[in-house]
Amino acid sequence: MRGWMRRVFGVAVVGCATAYGAAVIEVPPLVVPEGASQGADPGNWKAAVPPGALDYVRTEKAARDMEAAGKHAEALTLWERVLDRTTCTEEQRSKARARVAALRPKVKINTDPARARKWNVLALVYKEVNGERTEEDGSVTKIHQVFTEKDFAQIGKSLAGFRDLVFEWSSGVVLVDFDFVLVEEPITRIPQKKGFPLAPRDIVPEYKKASAGKAYDTVIAYVKHKGSEGPGLGRAWTAAMYGRIGELGDAGYMMVPWGPDYPYHGELCGEMELHEWLHQIDDLIHKNLGYPRGTSRSPDDGRTWNDSRTDGEQEYKRPKDCTTWTLFYKHLMTEHMTRQMWSELTINPNPNVKPGAVMKIAEGE
Repeated sequence: MRGWMRRVFGVAVVGCATAYGAAVIEVPPLVVPEGASQGADPGNWKAAVPPGALDYVRTEKAARDMEAAGKHAEALTLWERVLDRTTCTEEQRSKARARVAALRPKVKINTDPARARKWNVLALVYKEVNGERTEEDGSVTKIHQVFTEKDFAQIGKSLAGFRDLVFEWSSGVVLVDFDFVLVEEPITRIPQKKGFPLAPRDIVPEYKKASAGKAYDTVIAYVKHKGSEGPGLGRAWTAAMYGRIGELGDAGYMMVPWGPDYPYHGELCGEMELHEWLHQIDDLIHKNLGYPRGTSRSPDDGRTWNDSRTDGEQEYKRPKDCTTWTLFYKHLMTEHMTRQMWSELTINPNPNVKPGAVMKIAEGE
């Protein structure tokens, strides 16, 4: 990353949660990292994207020649073409990713939100859980959890952190844009075991009310699982991303069991949302855009950094004193994925145009 010092950008990108009218949640303005506007001008990196696959040997040589000449922006674009438009082995891709990692800090990113492509997110905040759970011994436990103003403020900060990291690590190509709805009607169906009461089908009515014909790329549902007085919901996992949901216009669906312990100690605001969102992105890159496996990776792959397994991500080792996984997510977003891939990202692709289909990993053939 270009340093953890960040500055507030002049144009505020703010969302407000509404109970169909009343403002509840505010998302702080977009923060652009210090140094993002320094370095070589990126030029028109899109113009360098050919219609078909490139020759690896020629592209790799051109990238090295540009780098040797000190032309950092041109070299970065060519190394990206190795990653997203050539047929080569995974070992060759790994070497290209190392050069991309070295060059990215030397090239400016887009700092103008108006020039980024929007990724539309609908956040449904379910204000209250009010129901009963039957325990194994037959006793009944009353569950009553209610979001507070403090919770709302933290959700706003978390979503802002998520948005800021996506903007920075997509090189300013993608801007997450939020719409909010505060759902006043309590959740009364309480799962009898660990789990959460909102499957994708459960949010369809609120989604239809909120969307009013607008297309969303991701839908997030926040449910208060603990923090109020009395027992809370069980939490089988921190959060989860479901695949493309047809009833939500093929949007991904993120379920967040919200607690006052977010963000966890040492994590960044928005880290939880970023992790789950990257599961959706990994799926879209390989399925919707047709890129080979490995051009993107699951955010769970970082868990194999420090063991002897060979099926996980091996290029970046997490520092032992690091309390956040976001540096791994940065690695995935800036070294595996290219600016071109970010610009192509969509939940509803043209079935006849799969940009990654021109590539094929040669290793193992």
